Amino acid sequence: MQRHVLKRSSPLQPKHAFVKQHAIASKNKMAKMAGETPNNSDAALAKRHKQSAIVGRMTVACFVAMRSGYARKHLGAVFEEILVGLAIRIADDLGAPPLTASDLSKHLGLPRSNVRRCLDALINEGVLRKEGEHGYRGELDWLASRIDAEYFLKIRDAIITAADELKALDEP
Repeated sequence: MQRHVLKRSSPLQPKHAFVKQHAIASKNKMAKMAGETPNNSDAALAKRHKQSAIVGRMTVACFVAMRSGYARKHLGAVFEEILVGLAIRIADDLGAPPLTASDLSKHLGLPRSNVRRCLDALINEGVLRKEGEHGYRGELDWLASRIDAEYFLKIRDAIITAADELKALDEP
């Protein structure tokens, strides 16, 4: 594996210019690893930074809003439950057959034992129901009772705001 070492072209080169050069080289290396074509323009980097910040704000707003429904636990403790619940909602929306713990484990990359704990907790809270011998579906009564919930409206607003901001970045 070839390793590139960046050196200041001269001791008079400003440190910030060297740091910027290093940042661009790192970005190019990551882009190459991801199969992307690197773009060295300052404008492209600034745009990517803004996009990242917009997506970050949206993600934080969504998770904070989702967590509000779990007063008994901190976000880290309910993260897997949220993922399992969302995966089942997506499958239900697509008309897919009921998902099994094994399906969820493979799809989400979570240990099956964690998925089973999440499923048990979500069934006890009325979020999901067991269907058949091994399948799980979302509980529509639970969802219907929260359709106008404040946290749901916050999530929707965060997504709409982020979409508008991202679209505005692409406008000339």
